[in-house]
Amino acid sequence: MNSTVRSFSRTGIITAVVLCIVGWAILRSGLLAATLTATWSYDYSLSPPCSAAQPVDCIDHFEVLDITNQEKQRVIEIVQNPPASTGKTEGIAARFKYGPPYGELTISVVALKRQKDGTLIGSNPYAARATVRLRPGVKSSVLFF
Repeated sequence: MNSTVRSFSRTGIITAVVLCIVGWAILRSGLLAATLTATWSYDYSLSPPCSAAQPVDCIDHFEVLDITNQEKQRVIEIVQNPPASTGKTEGIAARFKYGPPYGELTISVVALKRQKDGTLIGSNPYAARATVRLRPGVKSSVLFF
């Protein structure tokens, strides 16, 4: 093989490696992440939001989860209780960027209750879930009932 062919081969391999690294960096940076808006309601009449007056036996916060892979659930976003939450509260929302992974995903919202001993316990992640088809750079809304 002559030196010109070897030079082109080496340049091609280096270019391919650089393109793979740049592509991976773009995917992982969130540059192509989809923007999701999750909206749900919660009835605080059974368990009020945590406060200075009631630091235990209360709802501490919510977590938006990716539960597509049941063995490896992933926390996407942590959402604090809305101010002055009493009774049934409508329109609790979180806007966040997510992806990769892309494709058909199952997103869930769980309430985390602070027990009397101070530990947190989450609600059933399969009770408030929705399936969404996620594509790079797309804006989507997810409603939980």
